[in-house]
Amino acid sequence: MNFTINRNSPIPYYYQIEEWIRQRIAHGELKPGDLLESEMELAQKLGVSRITVRQALSDLTEQGLLVRKRALGTFVAEGRKSVIISRSQLMGLTEEMAEEGLQVTSFVLEQKVLPAPEDVAQSLGMIEENDNAVVLIRRLRSVNSSPLCVEICYHPYAYFPKLASLDLNNRSIYEILDQEYNRRPVTAKDALTADSAHGNIAHWLQIPNGAPVMRIQRIAWDRAGVAVEFSISIFRADQHQMVIEYRS
Repeated sequence: MNFTINRNSPIPYYYQIEEWIRQRIAHGELKPGDLLESEMELAQKLGVSRITVRQALSDLTEQGLLVRKRALGTFVAEGRKSVIISRSQLMGLTEEMAEEGLQVTSFVLEQKVLPAPEDVAQSLGMIEENDNAVVLIRRLRSVNSSPLCVEICYHPYAYFPKLASLDLNNRSIYEILDQEYNRRPVTAKDALTADSAHGNIAHWLQIPNGAPVMRIQRIAWDRAGVAVEFSISIFRADQHQMVIEYRS
């Protein structure tokens, strides 16, 4: 797949590289287990700095598309088999922790509007739309001052433009969607996978590189059946456990 950096575009170089690699994976050019070019090779090929390439690879690793192995390189992540779990009620993390008597704090790491990555657009049903802008919200969630998870959320900008500018520190996004737009998510599909932390994720969660984490990918829909959220939450595994309770 031919690719050159669009140096006239307002889209950051690292994000253009991310989307290029995403498309190579989605179209089968890169298959699970394939070794990517090195940071230096990609930087020379694309005419950008190694720091720019490293940012793109780190972001894709955080999202579970790539796996970085020390002294070996960066590989396309292997697919995983699914285990379906059914829950009776959909809640955000703030509400789930409140039910356990715990208070979650949130610190915004990144908040911006950008074109939806291909997999996000597909999950949100935006592939055929001309305006596929999304609000990206990356937050560190903590309990009792201890990092709990890094949460990466994508919401359609056309539905929720206020999310791009509201102060989202220590606020529940689900409550905002309900109160500001009357479009609270009511159904969702969560995919749980075991993973390891690297780069910024390990730094934000205050755990060593390679430490185990639990990754939850969610697609959520409102009462009308419209997809309103695509998110990835990466939980540290050394101080917290996840318990799913089934109710009749």
